[in-house]
Amino acid sequence: MNQNFRFKPAEIGAFKHKLSDLAVVNFAPECRILGLTNGHFSLIDLIYSVLKKTGKARVIVATWSAGIKDIYQVQWMMQTDLISDFKLLTDHSYTSRKSNYVASIEDIFGVQNIRTSEMHAKFVLIENDKYKVAIRSSMNLNANKTCELFEIDEGPDIYDFLMSYVSHTFDNMEPGFVEESAKVSACVAAFFNKTENLKSSQPVQSSAPARNWWEINNKTE
Repeated sequence: MNQNFRFKPAEIGAFKHKLSDLAVVNFAPECRILGLTNGHFSLIDLIYSVLKKTGKARVIVATWSAGIKDIYQVQWMMQTDLISDFKLLTDHSYTSRKSNYVASIEDIFGVQNIRTSEMHAKFVLIENDKYKVAIRSSMNLNANKTCELFEIDEGPDIYDFLMSYVSHTFDNMEPGFVEESAKVSACVAAFFNKTENLKSSQPVQSSAPARNWWEINNKTE
């Protein structure tokens, strides 16, 4: 693992626009983009903006909740050849909270592409032959009308780490919206029991300052 990945330079911005494309203007290999949005764009918009940069890719969304409009937007991106494969990882309480969405989601993506966990983390993994993108976010896959945080990292370090949890869950949980707490708890426990704790290392501070470029971006309404 690259011990310095936490300290690489970042693009940092606060975005008041509806255009999520402005947040990824400087997307490039090995980039890091961290931002706040005041709710004018949601996670699904950010996914779309990143996919327009990467090209057709495989997408995994881990989310506590998912809105049906956002699910249909994912379906549209699959139909328009932006997403080649889609997988959803969500909390096992989703069925009880959003029972009216479950059948539609299973029909759109197939139960083989859905797993449940004890999941409050929100992240997106976007990958093809050129890119490995991890989006960490306070946003669920639904409408987000408040101030939200997102961080986009291109490169294997964070992507591979988060993918290890996804792979473990998909390998060890039954397909579909499994609700049983005992099953998901056992799967989560198995992941943490087999995963070696990271040992702290002496941080290496980067001398490169973060580039604060949001003032320029926010001149365009």
